[in-house]
Amino acid sequence: MKKNKQTQESTDIIIGEKIVANFSFNAYETGTLDAQLTINIPQDFHDSEEAKNELNELISEAFEASKNKLATYEVPEK
Repeated sequence: MKKNKQTQESTDIIIGEKIVANFSFNAYETGTLDAQLTINIPQDFHDSEEAKNELNELISEAFEASKNKLATYEVPEK
């Protein structure tokens, strides 16, 4: 059995003292990326430029993790 190693990360987006959103992702060794955004407090999230900027950074990190996994992936011989 072959295992598909992965990187998992979950980050809360906090504005003031409130967790307004959470961004989670799994990047697998094949380069596959699975991401989820949960917005807990929509009004505060959408009104905050800081929250949007943080989300953009987190998405960029997820893409980079996927790219790095794919760069080291070796296709198994049959």
